[in-house]
Amino acid sequence: MKKSPVHCMPFSHSLRKNCFMICLCFVMISAFQGCDYFFPPLRADKVTVQEASNFISNHIGDSQVILLDIRSKNEFDSLSIDNSVNLDFSRPDFPEMTEKLDKDRRYIIIDENGKRSAMAFELMKEQRFTKIHYIIGGMDEWVKFNLPVKK
Repeated sequence: MKKSPVHCMPFSHSLRKNCFMICLCFVMISAFQGCDYFFPPLRADKVTVQEASNFISNHIGDSQVILLDIRSKNEFDSLSIDNSVNLDFSRPDFPEMTEKLDKDRRYIIIDENGKRSAMAFELMKEQRFTKIHYIIGGMDEWVKFNLPVKK
């Protein structure tokens, strides 16, 4: 039986080793894409309070992740989440304020019940923010699940 031209080609030991290393790297990259196994990214636009809480707690101190509380200053001062940033949605200059934010950062938007954050989400999408999410149920759900807040 005649061998194909590929089978007749001599392969050196170093070529086999290089092929093995490339395959091994490909498998490792496919299996462990950026630690998503340990810290899963937020993939949906709408996230539950549990997903948001887990994501935020896994990214404490990460300046690229910002919890944006869009309630009024009074609501924010009476009850808020640690390290959240207040940007009042009811202010007439809210679109101008969001336009000044860094579009490369990840924003998780929260309000009282999730309705205003859905509107703010749509506005920020129009402004070309790519990594934004909003919390379903807002602070009402956050408190209902006894997640940490400061008063």
